[in-house]
Amino acid sequence: MTPVVYVHVGAPKSGTTYLQNVMWHNRDALAGQGILYPGDDFSSHVWAAFDLRGAFFDGARIPETAGAWHRMVEEIRSRDGGAAVISQELLASAYPRHVGRALADLEFAEVHLVYTVRDLARQIPAHWQEDVKNRAALTFGDFVAGLRDPDRSRSPWVREFWRMQDAAAVLERWGTGIPPERVHVVTLPPSGGPRGLLLERFCEVIGADPAGLDTSQAFGNPSLGVAETELVRRINLATRGSVEWRTHEQYVKHDLAQSLLTSRTGAVRIQLPEAYRPWALERSRELAEALAKAGYRIIGDLDDLLPAVSDTPFPSDPDEAPETEVLDAALDAVAHLLGHCAADLREGTRGASADELRDQVTRLSAETAHLVSLSSSPVKDVVRSLSERHGLVMRARRLYWLLAGSRRTDDAEK
Repeated sequence: MTPVVYVHVGAPKSGTTYLQNVMWHNRDALAGQGILYPGDDFSSHVWAAFDLRGAFFDGARIPETAGAWHRMVEEIRSRDGGAAVISQELLASAYPRHVGRALADLEFAEVHLVYTVRDLARQIPAHWQEDVKNRAALTFGDFVAGLRDPDRSRSPWVREFWRMQDAAAVLERWGTGIPPERVHVVTLPPSGGPRGLLLERFCEVIGADPAGLDTSQAFGNPSLGVAETELVRRINLATRGSVEWRTHEQYVKHDLAQSLLTSRTGAVRIQLPEAYRPWALERSRELAEALAKAGYRIIGDLDDLLPAVSDTPFPSDPDEAPETEVLDAALDAVAHLLGHCAADLREGTRGASADELRDQVTRLSAETAHLVSLSSSPVKDVVRSLSERHGLVMRARRLYWLLAGSRRTDDAEK
């Protein structure tokens, strides 16, 4: 039998994390329904997308991506028929050469495209704050101005938004040679819609029974509040040239942005200010009309893509977060990171004898002397190199960043 492969290519912030969590935690249940969700790690689909595109966040590289797309394709190929789902929103921005490779690699299967989409009034703030988590420093106002006139914008974040969020353009790029009836557009219900409706619509596409899936372990990708996003944006400005991506990803993106800051009570939800809503409505209508004209299979209703009236009379401007609220978020963040530093220091020295600690110091001293002799910029290069290989040095470096930032603030107030 010819296998069927559903390639879920986006869009970011359209419930993709939730759907991926449901599928990951229900691999056995899906397999019982004849559907493979491939990969041996939850991040396998992320790695495969980056491998296909030859890219990674912030220009970094991680070894897990090497060959990840090929491994996923071969896992699907090794099955005798049935269906499989590849799901990763980062595929939305793939260029034609990446799409060509993907479809050529999957030529043994009947390929279907799936694109989940929601209205721009919710997508724009959500996508911007996701970019901020990934190290963007663009203000919300500059971001929207770029979206309204992308031909004049030099921002890669603006260009990437439309490469991922313009549903008609994404599906045209990915749909070369694929009949329109095998291209599925799943609309997200309006805010406040029935819980579970997105999963039901997605399962209708892939042929799964949602009643047989356990959603208790699934989680989405919660959004930051106004002050919390502004704090992360300022951290990006302060650390861009001195902190490697791995450190930012672990401590800023995951530990702060996606854990601590999303759980703060009283956070003000980011909404599209009223001044931008007429333009967002017009652009949404254009997208809906383009999708209808293309003849794709619509699961849901294209009217779901038209922004609803804001449930807040005067939504807060994300660029006008009160300084006191940003400071409160910053204090919570510093306290949280210091707690982690203390725990890491305890873990790093637990069980170590005095002789072992002296040996660590001796090795570090010798390595430092060697690196100094090689480096044209001794202090900065040596500390960075040592911190990448020794946890104790990295912890000390993080404490230095915190203290240095506090000292700059104190000096500015004098």
